[in-house]
Amino acid sequence: MKTRSPLKKLAAAALAASALVGCSVSAPSTANQPVVLPPAAEIISPAFQVLVDEKSDEHMEHAKKLKEFLAKLALTSEQKTQLKGVVRDAFQRAKSLQAEIRPIATAPEIDRTALTMAIQNAMAEDAAQDAQTLEGVRVVLTESQRALIADKLIEMSKKEDDAHTKLFEALMEKAKEQVTMTDAQKEGFSKLKTAFMGYWKSNRSAYYMVMAAHMHDGNQERLRMELAKLNANMPVETMVDFMASLNQEQRQKLATWKEKLMEKIQSKLTD
Repeated sequence: MKTRSPLKKLAAAALAASALVGCSVSAPSTANQPVVLPPAAEIISPAFQVLVDEKSDEHMEHAKKLKEFLAKLALTSEQKTQLKGVVRDAFQRAKSLQAEIRPIATAPEIDRTALTMAIQNAMAEDAAQDAQTLEGVRVVLTESQRALIADKLIEMSKKEDDAHTKLFEALMEKAKEQVTMTDAQKEGFSKLKTAFMGYWKSNRSAYYMVMAAHMHDGNQERLRMELAKLNANMPVETMVDFMASLNQEQRQKLATWKEKLMEKIQSKLTD
């Protein structure tokens, strides 16, 4: 995530969340559950709560499924502490990378070539960091716990929809609310959202299956390479078009909002 636009990072946050934890349990999520759950549970839960109405049917159903899955995992206190550290470290790395994108994303004018290259470089770095985080989660778990998570990921790969998709949609809508757009910008945003949702729906199953395989074989380099291939499918051109359509003030607002959002999600993970 070296140099990517605020919106790109917003989308990546959702995807990474899914990649960081890989099950309907927690990637940047928002559920009021004990932090340090397994993969998807750790991050999707806090983000889900921050972005989705906690009184909604979606949130209640998500919380119920999370609780049931965690009961099956039966994590020890020591494992929870270790997993919490893994997720905390992942967020710290992400914050450092986010600082690198700001100069390009909030410059007076968008340099399309620089932004395109930055996003492409970011995707490669994201893959390496996500692989590192997932491996950090895997080594904390027992063989039976890894198998449970792998089964959950495979189950999710076969579903039409899941909590991560809802999180992704909520993230995009929240981003849209941060700035007042012209009709042309709204059209550009609509194209961006459509492109991102199309990307996620086309690649989500592959993401889950790759993470499930890693739970079994622990091959971090293979995982990095597979994630990099999937990340390469991101709609970069559409992303750059939209960011270039915004003025500097609008881009600064989005960047600031994203930073505050990540801080809020992170605080959920350390409560």
